[in-house]
Amino acid sequence: LLPKSPHALETLAHATDFVFDKTGTLTEGKIDLVDIQQEKASSAEDKIRVLLIAASLEARSEHPLAKALLNANHEKLLTVSDLHHQVSMGIQGIINNTQWFIGNKNFVEEHCRCYFHQDDDTHTNKIYMANKDDCIATFVLSDPLRKESKNLITLLHKEHRKTHLLSGDHNESSRLISKQCGIKNYQGNLKPQDKLHYVNTLQDNGAIVVMTGDGINDAPVLAGAELSIAMSKGTQLAAATADMILISNNIEHIFHGYVIAKKTLRIIKQNLGWALLYNVIAIPAAATGHIEPWLAAIGMSASSLVVVLNALRLNRMKF
Repeated sequence: LLPKSPHALETLAHATDFVFDKTGTLTEGKIDLVDIQQEKASSAEDKIRVLLIAASLEARSEHPLAKALLNANHEKLLTVSDLHHQVSMGIQGIINNTQWFIGNKNFVEEHCRCYFHQDDDTHTNKIYMANKDDCIATFVLSDPLRKESKNLITLLHKEHRKTHLLSGDHNESSRLISKQCGIKNYQGNLKPQDKLHYVNTLQDNGAIVVMTGDGINDAPVLAGAELSIAMSKGTQLAAATADMILISNNIEHIFHGYVIAKKTLRIIKQNLGWALLYNVIAIPAAATGHIEPWLAAIGMSASSLVVVLNALRLNRMKF
């Protein structure tokens, strides 16, 4: 856990609320395409064509869901013109004189003249694609929960810290991940400005917020939190905005950092208290001649040694 800002450890020690993004943070971010559910019955060749169109639209996106589509596609990408990317919502572009829309369900249905069939919620991650006239396909993706996520949340709750999940994915996805982790406060279908508003509301109520995320969509809320932590495998923008970087990509180390920060702050206060007490006693005694100068010099050296040895106790912390 690499601190980038001078205030990072002290702020982490005082944190009251830990807010997490979902994809690539609480989940592994190793997303695979599970199925392509087409609205109309079609052949395997049609599925390949549909995937090619989706991958071409998502080619410039840094979102992990987009990368899953690109990894699944093995065909040469198509040329996309008039490409527009609406953050946390979706992408639209023109391929072979046909306008296409891909993204979350609300975004796609808002721009086309159709509605997707009611689907089940057994899979948490889905991308929808349509053209101006027809709903074409739903891409079903899997993104397993990190094995350390649940333990991290449990440890934070034992320290009486509050936890929150904020995601741009649909509410059911956020609910399922929150339930698996034990997070009671969650919201889905959020735009970047919605996440920032949520964090600002917590701050207005006196919370000291630590925000952890990995994507370009998290940059505004990372900048708005008192302390921001970026995943090392996330986007460069998230890393540039953050106060700390989780190099290991093991999010349980966030709790270890919190424990170390608390003990560091406690030792700093102990050392300041000891130095103040010693100087209040020793300096007047030396100035009034009650102790010899050489003895005062030895005492000062011994005081410095005590401070150093006390600080070295941090090296005994093991996880």
